[in-house]
Amino acid sequence: MPRIKGFNLFTVLLLILALMFTFAVYRRVEEEESNTLYLITLKGAVSGGMADFLERGLKEAEDRKAEAVMIELNTFGGFVDAMAEIADLITGSRLPVYIYIRGRAISAGAYIALSGQKIIMAPDAVIGASQPRTVEGQEVPEKEMAAMKKMFRAAAEARAERTGVELDPLVAEAMVDPEVEIEGVIARGELLVLTANTALELGYADMIAENRDVALSMLGLEELTPINVRQTPVEGLVRFLTDPYVSPFLLSIGFAALLIELFTAGFGVAGVLGLTCLGLYFGARLFSGLAGTEVILLFVLGIILLAIEVFLIPGFGVAGILGLASIAGSIVLSYTTSSQGLLSLGMAICWTAFLTAVAFQYLRRSRILDRLVLQTSLSTEEGYSSGPLYDDYLGRIGTTISPLRPAGRIELEDGERLDVVSEGSYIPAGKKVKVLKTEGRRVVVREITEDGKE
Repeated sequence: MPRIKGFNLFTVLLLILALMFTFAVYRRVEEEESNTLYLITLKGAVSGGMADFLERGLKEAEDRKAEAVMIELNTFGGFVDAMAEIADLITGSRLPVYIYIRGRAISAGAYIALSGQKIIMAPDAVIGASQPRTVEGQEVPEKEMAAMKKMFRAAAEARAERTGVELDPLVAEAMVDPEVEIEGVIARGELLVLTANTALELGYADMIAENRDVALSMLGLEELTPINVRQTPVEGLVRFLTDPYVSPFLLSIGFAALLIELFTAGFGVAGVLGLTCLGLYFGARLFSGLAGTEVILLFVLGIILLAIEVFLIPGFGVAGILGLASIAGSIVLSYTTSSQGLLSLGMAICWTAFLTAVAFQYLRRSRILDRLVLQTSLSTEEGYSSGPLYDDYLGRIGTTISPLRPAGRIELEDGERLDVVSEGSYIPAGKKVKVLKTEGRRVVVREITEDGKE
């Protein structure tokens, strides 16, 4: 077969065929993309995961040159930072973004709705009730309340300018602050929630539609090819794991499982469970953007410092304190506000203590503990011998040649060395100790002063 500059003719024909198909495919895609409408559903708590999902959907719509985007909104609200991020994504989009409120646009959802090009509401939909609250459910300080009112007012004014609709920005403020009074609309002391008909009268809705298809028809978008943007399994998992009700329990289970692992032999199910829960916690927050790599590094540093304290440095000192502070700091920094982080950390500590206590009570009552710790004692009265007569060591004095944590080694006055354990307290190397009792091969010692006092 003839060759063309190192390629045979068959290879060249394959290249030409591939280029023809590539050109045809891209031309077809461009023709289809110029007549598409992207449909994105935002449902549930407003969170960082929701913002990431919307960002992906809007970017894909822009990349594929869609004509418009419709967001179907149904939420009771959520985090303020996620709310602001979602609103910025909508107002910053190069495409017209329409909001269809299918059920509720409560709290943060109202602000998101005000960011859309047009607002279409279902007949039974409501919008408003956006008073900000702390993590504990208390009213926020006056400074934060004033900032939120200004944000809603600015969103309402921007909507009026964008759509040319006359509306009173005080209505938006009344959604946030129950002290705002509007004659004929809302009395002082009540938080404003608008029904579809009232929102339409006040200019806070553009249309009322029975369903999304009717809304598209009213907007003149029914001829466009709809493309539904769906959450990937990973996005759904990340959104679930970063839920404010789920995250603290991941921490609690993770810490409790690792504590149980420390007090049992080997490395088993508890250790795997603990590492998995903590990995899911930090991994989800890393993927959702709630935490950066510096937070993960801070947590790893804390674990390393604690390991150094346990295995290399006697007692509990600077390394242990810094380790605990690093772990606590990484958890607090993985939340958007310090108060929210501290509250979740406190919740995790309380649940960790409870779960650990319950687990050890269960282990003590079940036969599982028997597999982890030897419970049987073989006494001399029953005819058993433990080998050397360790009773001969009772009352003898020695010096620790390694730290007792509580196990270690001592050297007796005659130069003999023994493996011993303390009564439970830590004893540094170089200290005088006295043998208190023997239990088979287990020799128990207590620290004494230089003058022989225990």
